[in-house]
Amino acid sequence: MDRATRSGKNTANNTTASSYCKINGQTYKRIEKQLLFVRHAEGYHNSLFDERKVHEAINIRDPELTPLGNNQVADLRKEVDILIKSGVKIEKVIVSPMTRTLQTAWGTFGGHNIPFQACHLVSEYCDAPCNYGTRRSQLEPQWQQVDFSIVPEVWWNEDETDVTITLRAKRFREWLFKQPEKCLAIVSHAGFLHELLQEQFRNCELKRINWIHRSRRQARGH
Repeated sequence: MDRATRSGKNTANNTTASSYCKINGQTYKRIEKQLLFVRHAEGYHNSLFDERKVHEAINIRDPELTPLGNNQVADLRKEVDILIKSGVKIEKVIVSPMTRTLQTAWGTFGGHNIPFQACHLVSEYCDAPCNYGTRRSQLEPQWQQVDFSIVPEVWWNEDETDVTITLRAKRFREWLFKQPEKCLAIVSHAGFLHELLQEQFRNCELKRINWIHRSRRQARGH
């Protein structure tokens, strides 16, 4: 049971409210997290889609950011710097292992002494070569500042369907609420973020959302 609310103010004390409440006679554990969701900046496939060069766009494997995308990251970096100076304490950055998300995440949050963790659960809907990934063993030497420990060697699913991305979003929600951090940034993709949040994101757009999760408290054995 999840509920998402907009976060429109800066909060210096980023607490994860972990408490118990009763709903219809049932006891639930209540966990709240402050989350910063980011879609990656413009990649070369995005620019080709804008030019209606669809065949070229979908066939660029794991594209990098364009010069415009790098400028978008620089602008977002300023926004995030202001948030951090105002007291928002981001404890971890969760990032899709795609090159465009890694570039966006590091350009936006790097240098703030925040740990980075790659998570394949937040990668894009794998429906074309532009959304096929790069092997973990190739990524790790290039991104030594990122923890890839939970990412398999081949982590993308070229047979992805609407059913599997829905299940993947569910798995991510469950995994997220088991993490000890109270305030996290999640750098992902338009398709996955829409599946997860039912919201549209522009390239390099950041949305702050407070998520409240309630899980039924298990009765203790006697």
